[in-house]
Amino acid sequence: MTKSENIGSVSIYFHGEDLNPENLTQFLGVEPDAQWKTGDERLLASGATARARTGMWTLSAPLRSYDVSEALAKLVGTLGKNFQNVLSVPGVESGYADIFICISRAQSDAGYTLKLLNSHMSSISQAGLDTQLTVSVDED
Repeated sequence: MTKSENIGSVSIYFHGEDLNPENLTQFLGVEPDAQWKTGDERLLASGATARARTGMWTLSAPLRSYDVSEALAKLVGTLGKNFQNVLSVPGVESGYADIFICISRAQSDAGYTLKLLNSHMSSISQAGLDTQLTVSVDED
């Protein structure tokens, strides 16, 4: 991987059966990267279509360095002052922060450590969201 390549992403997701993505966009003051309502048809990567079982709203930021904590703080900052009350928006049933990172085989062999600062994670926690972390090993 070169320095200019994305090595992962940091995302915030919200779901709800009655989620109206437009209301969430207005509340947060930022356009999502993807959104849909329950029942909307969407095109899958395979080319097939699927009907959404639940509403969804997401905002993502690519990772270009291994400073995940800083990237997460910037993403939360983008969501603005209303982020702490996001679960109060009608139709929002759940939300979570998603961290995906790809490391090299050499990094995994040496034992990879990922640091997430409490000060950056506290915004996620105060908003009532969980965090999930996925680490993938690049075989190249």
